[in-house]
Amino acid sequence: MKNLNYGHCLIGVGLAVVALLAFGVSARTLGFLAVVAICPLMMFVMMMGDQSKSTSHDDHPVEQDQPR
Repeated sequence: MKNLNYGHCLIGVGLAVVALLAFGVSARTLGFLAVVAICPLMMFVMMMGDQSKSTSHDDHPVEQDQPR
């Protein structure tokens, strides 16, 4: 999941909103669901960004013969 394309995710969310509106879900309910979904989505985005930063620093081998 390193190469997650956020544009495709936004298209999927937009299509889901259109489908829910077509099935008669009110905009007020969709707004409430959006507010509820913001927290886990932001945590996911932050974790993905944190993983991409941490992998670049873990590429250096650790020397075992260093004095302590």
